Amino acid sequence: MPSAVDLLTVDQLPLNVRDEAEPTTLAFLLTAASEALANYVGYPLHRRTGVVESVASQGGRYLFLAAGAVREVERVEVCGVEVPAVHYALEVGTSGVSMGRVVSRGAPWPFTGEYSPGVSPTPQQAVDTGEVLVTFTSGWVTPGQAALDPALTVDLPTVIQLAARIVVTAYSHRDGMDWDVTSESIGGTSIGYGADSMRGGRPAIPLAALALVDRYRKLQRRVGP
Repeated sequence: MPSAVDLLTVDQLPLNVRDEAEPTTLAFLLTAASEALANYVGYPLHRRTGVVESVASQGGRYLFLAAGAVREVERVEVCGVEVPAVHYALEVGTSGVSMGRVVSRGAPWPFTGEYSPGVSPTPQQAVDTGEVLVTFTSGWVTPGQAALDPALTVDLPTVIQLAARIVVTAYSHRDGMDWDVTSESIGGTSIGYGADSMRGGRPAIPLAALALVDRYRKLQRRVGP
């Protein structure tokens, strides 16, 4: 059965991949590849609605959501009071995808966090206090979601689907083998082992797939101690 996170369906895979793997194994590899790509870009890729995120505010013009591919901000609350929609906007990046930056059109967002002690305390370190809540829709309708609900229309970027196809193909060819083996020769029984991907060995995700989704990648901001 498809998963909502699946960036492909089995029917979209090459014939040789479908012929090589058992159906249950193929479904497992497809979901694993989809989760690996979502982990690389830094946020879930499948469509999510009504997501509520508590945000640490630096006290400036911007709120930075942890989520990426934010399609619409439905509601912003500060200390339990809803902020009128005309007072903020969702910014869209150069890739045409919002990386979750909400800009205030008026007064700065209130600072949430730690203040310096003394007669005139000043903001020091932003901390998520739960005072600022943002409700939004993010991600795209994946082939997996459309397979589960035919009323949905897939709008996941084609390059992301192609990246998933590359990853699943690589995973299926390596399934049942030692992933650390980089070379092997039958005559003489010589086997070579690569270092991990951080040291220049075989990466868990093919480089071609990483290049395809790199424009959608979001580096997480560090907030708090």
